[in-house]
Amino acid sequence: MILAFILGILTILSVITVPEIGLLAFLLGVVNAIDYPARQSFVPEFVGKEKLASAIAINSGVYNSARVVGPAIAGILIVLTGTGGAFILNGLSYIAVIIALFAMKVELYVPKVRLHPLLAIKEGLSYTFSHSIIRTLLMFIGVSSIFAWSYTTVLPVITQYTFHLGASGLGYLYVAVGSGAVLATIVVSVFSKKISPVIFIFGGNALFAVSIFLFTLTHNFPSALVFLFFAGFGLLSQFATMNTTVQTMAAKELRGRVTSVYALMFIGLAPIGSFEVGFLSDRFGTALAIQIGALIVFVFGTLLFIKRKKLLGDLKLQPVT
Repeated sequence: MILAFILGILTILSVITVPEIGLLAFLLGVVNAIDYPARQSFVPEFVGKEKLASAIAINSGVYNSARVVGPAIAGILIVLTGTGGAFILNGLSYIAVIIALFAMKVELYVPKVRLHPLLAIKEGLSYTFSHSIIRTLLMFIGVSSIFAWSYTTVLPVITQYTFHLGASGLGYLYVAVGSGAVLATIVVSVFSKKISPVIFIFGGNALFAVSIFLFTLTHNFPSALVFLFFAGFGLLSQFATMNTTVQTMAAKELRGRVTSVYALMFIGLAPIGSFEVGFLSDRFGTALAIQIGALIVFVFGTLLFIKRKKLLGDLKLQPVT
């Protein structure tokens, strides 16, 4: 909240600079490194074992959906209030979250034995990478974080130079992605116990790759919205299910640390994807840059699907207690 206010004030005063943006981004990364694992692993404390998979799927879906719905709302707010005003409103939105946190009354799980922080980190890493299914899914998450999510970085460029639209057009594109993401959240949470995670993970991966590839080929705005809708649906189906699977399979006392590694692969590697797609876009154009990313995630997902029996075994959303 404080970082959002600072960024908003500096923007309104027209004194914001690139180094200041870099510093605020660094501080935001520090906050996310603490906030994301704690928030994600906190959700299972509210529900019983029988609802754990659905609860984690909803929480994961809401978080991932916010990554695409948020920019859509931001595009509308920028048009109405300006960039600085959008940052200020973003900061104000945290007040509701803080009030909700203080209103929560839940019996927390506190481990009886508390290890030294370094030993706890070592134990978490050892457990995470010795668990074959969790290790494989984290690799998939890392690849997708770099080569799949990166397309959002160049959407403003595509909006301006391909569709010749401004902030409102960018908002529509993000709304299309966000709508697909929201629908994916609902579908995964409702059918997480009825449909195999394999369908959501690999089907979602294929749907995203094909849809985002077709998006780069069209110059028709309505068609672009349709392709982005399915891209958002596929990507969120994949990520929500992988997050749910990782958390349900992790031992209760290690869930927070496993989620931290998940956050590292999901959030920590995303800037690499932004650099990658920016570098390729500068040299070969945005369309080819996105197509390369789509091809990489599709090929990786296909190879993993072929080897799924060896790498993932009997993949089911059964919580570990």
